Amino acid sequence: MVFSAAPPPSARSGDSYHFGRFSRPIPLPDIVAPGLLGRFRLKEWHYLSVTSPRWFFAFAVVRLGYACKVFSYLVDRESPTMKWEFSHLAPLSLGMSFAESSVQGKTSWQSGPSSLCVTYQQRESGPERGQHGWQVAVNLQLGEKHLHGEFFVEEADSLALLYRLPTGMPAYTHKASGLRTRGFLQAGKEHIDLGEAVAGIDWTRSVALRETRWQWSALQGRTPQGSLVGLNLSAQVYDDEQGDSQENALWLDGRVYLLGGVQFELPHSPRCEPWKIRSRSTGSPEVDLVFTPLGTREEQLNAGVLKSNFIQPYGTYQGTLCPKDGALPSISVNGLLGVVETHHSVW
Repeated sequence: MVFSAAPPPSARSGDSYHFGRFSRPIPLPDIVAPGLLGRFRLKEWHYLSVTSPRWFFAFAVVRLGYACKVFSYLVDRESPTMKWEFSHLAPLSLGMSFAESSVQGKTSWQSGPSSLCVTYQQRESGPERGQHGWQVAVNLQLGEKHLHGEFFVEEADSLALLYRLPTGMPAYTHKASGLRTRGFLQAGKEHIDLGEAVAGIDWTRSVALRETRWQWSALQGRTPQGSLVGLNLSAQVYDDEQGDSQENALWLDGRVYLLGGVQFELPHSPRCEPWKIRSRSTGSPEVDLVFTPLGTREEQLNAGVLKSNFIQPYGTYQGTLCPKDGALPSISVNGLLGVVETHHSVW
């Protein structure tokens, strides 16, 4: 699939969709699901993760049409086997509103004193004046830790994909990683300065298959030389006719580089044993990684119309990335923190 610099202003013209890959997000991903029950087939989520030298924080706001879900967790790298976690599931979209796109409007959720809010904006003052990105406000009770604070994630190059699913229906996803972050979080008595943190986002709107499977890999951080680096890899969900995912990419200092298809080799015990992720193509691999779990967030859910078997270990990567796109030298990601995921949903 061709990679274009300029996206269309909207995802569709009439009944036709502008399928493709773009280095900037589509301003109006106006995806619709046909039929009287179409709104229940539309799946939307905004996932965001932040890695600082000591802390890893992630959350997702998910709207499934007939239900909404929020989860979040926090990991202290000094005690990585322990995590503080929050999870919420409610019918319909109670307490949730979803932005019209990843680069317009606000996604928010509130239930009692707990809330999350992500607003796309241009900074009007301070050192980030004139920069575009996402302002995030957090107020959650993660177990015994009350987590609250605000931070700003600076926008950079993206990989935006408008993909035709096997049903012919559209799926849109906007990925970006290796993003500069400013602000703070307060976790109980711990003050978490995000001035040196690096973030990644996943904003998705899809008329998803009723039964969906995927594997996923992501990381963000800084190389030993101080460069900002981010990674997004997947398999099974956005594959082309050759079986290569169309959303695989490396970010280095704000610029995106495409990567080819990868194969995930899951261990017998994916929660605690190393995963291997390697390029599918022959010859010198673009991707040659080993991921070692430190802990996991998982969910086995059977709620009638919604079933989810979800395992997302967090841990450290070893290995190299060497994209053919851009003729970069081999990049080591040894010791960088990230996640992997295997997911089977009936939704």
